[in-house]
Amino acid sequence: MDSGKRSYPSVIKITKAGWIFIITTILIGFAAVNTNNNLLFFIVSAFLSFMGLSGFFGKRNIENLDVNIDFPEEVFANKEFMLNINLKNKKKYLNSFLIEVVIDDKSVVFPVVEKEETKSLNLTVSKRGVFEIKSLSVCSIFPFNFFIRCRKIDTEYKKFVYPEPKRYPLSFIYSDYSNKKGEVSSEKFGYEGDLVALRDYNVGTPIKYIDWKASAKSDRLKEKVFSSLQSQPVMIDFEKINLPLEEKLSFLTYIAVNYKKFEGVFIIFEKQTYDITLKSSREKLLSKFAVYGLEKNV
Repeated sequence: MDSGKRSYPSVIKITKAGWIFIITTILIGFAAVNTNNNLLFFIVSAFLSFMGLSGFFGKRNIENLDVNIDFPEEVFANKEFMLNINLKNKKKYLNSFLIEVVIDDKSVVFPVVEKEETKSLNLTVSKRGVFEIKSLSVCSIFPFNFFIRCRKIDTEYKKFVYPEPKRYPLSFIYSDYSNKKGEVSSEKFGYEGDLVALRDYNVGTPIKYIDWKASAKSDRLKEKVFSSLQSQPVMIDFEKINLPLEEKLSFLTYIAVNYKKFEGVFIIFEKQTYDITLKSSREKLLSKFAVYGLEKNV
């Protein structure tokens, strides 16, 4: 995505060092006029030249810069996340120095940008919804720290902010989750299902699974092989969870994010069933959670 469609004129703020330099130049200028001292005129001319150079190189320093932002795959409310900020210098002959990219009142500094540099910026969004970056600023104190020159750039970045994952007792969704686990035997091997075979002992297998009787008849240790247990599908209906809305969204977000802990769990939301083990289904569900009840304000 392009970093922005429109750049604004530079905005200049005078630094403390800049004010000292300007006041000093003015005082020396008055002294030169009053005394008609050529040396003082020379000093004033040199100071004004420095100011001119500062303006010229400062303006050039923040020109022809492209900013691109990459979000992480998932962003959650109240969870710090990392933005990757890529800065490209499109100037042919000049590097850019001391570039500060300001986003949402936070900034990251690029000491030197020859052609392209990437740095990270940590941000936190307090509420779920759609996080937008409508503009950013590119600033610099280069070359003499007399002025802070900034250029504002319009951007069009949007990212879903999922509800903050929060853990709640499983009794809010079903009381017998632990009883449901293991009702169906699968074709995979494990330690909890039906005995399906014997095989040579593998290092690391718990001792209780060694078949001592079979081992005594053989010259090798034998271990029991069981089918693994597979949970029957559990359907979680969003409407039937007895929690306030935000807590309900946070709880189901926690379940979706930690899908590996909840084998065979499906979530029913807005009359659709989502398989949270599938990335595409999970992302679609979390995106709906992000804006649920907020659509009119987005």
